[in-house]
Amino acid sequence: MQVAQEIVALSGAHTLGRAYKDRSGLGAEKTKFTDGSEQKRADGKAANYKTGGSSWTKQWLKFDNSYFTTIPDTSADPELLKLSSDKTLFDDEGFKPFAEKFRDSEKDFFESYAKAHVKLSELGSKFEPAEGIKL
Repeated sequence: MQVAQEIVALSGAHTLGRAYKDRSGLGAEKTKFTDGSEQKRADGKAANYKTGGSSWTKQWLKFDNSYFTTIPDTSADPELLKLSSDKTLFDDEGFKPFAEKFRDSEKDFFESYAKAHVKLSELGSKFEPAEGIKL
């Protein structure tokens, strides 16, 4: 149960950022949320950013629980990215209780995310080759 909660919490990091079609094959080249129009940071100030990609949330520079409110929302803007792996969080019986919990409580999401992020960081990562992949 703990691992399922951690997986769902870490998936919530998709509230930030974008997917680029040329890198992952998923999403659009750009959307109305990533077309160069004004995007606000969490502090309310306008953000400078490189145009392009598909975001999971409308305010993809603000860390909150909007990923969990957007993914199950059938009326959400169709330009927002919803991958099958995102939808699974609300379909899979092991993940669903946590996805719903985080949808309903940003506080619970933040608490679970913080713990899972620390654990992930402490476990570390090993890269092969050690010097990284060079393109």
